[in-house]
Amino acid sequence: MAEKAKIKSPNPKYTGVSASLQFVNGEAETNDKWLIEWFENKGYKVEMPQETQQEIEPIEEKETEPKKKTGKTKAKDADDKKDE
Repeated sequence: MAEKAKIKSPNPKYTGVSASLQFVNGEAETNDKWLIEWFENKGYKVEMPQETQQEIEPIEEKETEPKKKTGKTKAKDADDKKDE
């Protein structure tokens, strides 16, 4: 298992739960890419292990194209073949 990233709170004395991570004396650890990016965006310092630092990429929303409708259904296709 890969080493976890260390998340450091802006308050070095903070002990509690934030975004599902347990902080003790201002520090928590995770290997969840989404949480790492979330904490970075909120101003927390993130220390990545050397081997995984290059593997983490920003999360981007992917656009998906809607499926094209042909106007025919499977049942209609079956009926069309009977008439031929």
